[in-house]
Amino acid sequence: MTVLLIGGTGLLGGAVAEHLAARGEPVRALVREGKRVARLRELGFELVVGDLRDRRTLERVLRDVRAVVTTAQGDPLRRKKPMRQIDGLANQLLIATARRMQVEHVVFVSALKADQGAASVPQLAYKHAAEQALQSSGMGYTIIRPSSFQETFGDGFAPFKRIIERTGIGMTMGSGRGRQSFVAIDDVARTAVLALDHPKARDAIVPVGGPEDLSYRDAYARIAQVTGRRITILPIPRPLLGMGGLLAAPLLPELRGFFAFFAFFDHAGYTCVTPDWLLNALGERRLFDDGVRAMYNIPPRNAIADTSSS
Repeated sequence: MTVLLIGGTGLLGGAVAEHLAARGEPVRALVREGKRVARLRELGFELVVGDLRDRRTLERVLRDVRAVVTTAQGDPLRRKKPMRQIDGLANQLLIATARRMQVEHVVFVSALKADQGAASVPQLAYKHAAEQALQSSGMGYTIIRPSSFQETFGDGFAPFKRIIERTGIGMTMGSGRGRQSFVAIDDVARTAVLALDHPKARDAIVPVGGPEDLSYRDAYARIAQVTGRRITILPIPRPLLGMGGLLAAPLLPELRGFFAFFAFFDHAGYTCVTPDWLLNALGERRLFDDGVRAMYNIPPRNAIADTSSS
């Protein structure tokens, strides 16, 4: 039978796709038209064009599927993909339809501390509601709760890298002192694919973080050290985040919730202990400094050493 991938054109979903393709099992991907669809086609996936929010699309794409891996989420900066619809309504619809179509196992990429932050952060409330629906569905499940991605400081997410390059400023949402287990996207992708078959992942909530706990201030210090740049920290106080969200509401109504997410982990921290079974299965996880080298196109440390010794 087939594994269904949802969210395969995103950065995390694209990494999951690469690891799924290496397994040799048939994979179907639910996609919307976009520039990353071509890569899924190259991997030999069966592509179904449709909308995660549409029941008929889900019934069609879930036919003869044994397992689902979903990394889909909304974007608070894009009005066409609101989180209340993708993370909220669409996830609930996916779980209900998968249960009706007798899917055996759903691997759902949620967010770290979704349960703890649900009361104050809409994004985490949507994730936690989907977790609860999945746990009570009767299907096998794996709920993956990753910490913040190392790639947050790259080109694909928030504009932190562009701000550093243009102004030399390292902006923090809040004090920047809350510690986080920054994890590489590829390590989360490997976790999602391992979860399809690993017995310890069955009917489990799996936190996954990187090998180091760093604050945003620590992260900027590492970036400065690795890249040789001078970075000045500019904290945006949490009250200003709330005010900014209110002012942006007419154009970007979900930005307030996005800022609430930053305020939450700045206050509560966003660290986790990755389970021993997963550490053994993953082997080495990428260090933060190695992630910075990748994001800034700096050769790995071993490559620099090899060059200097030759």
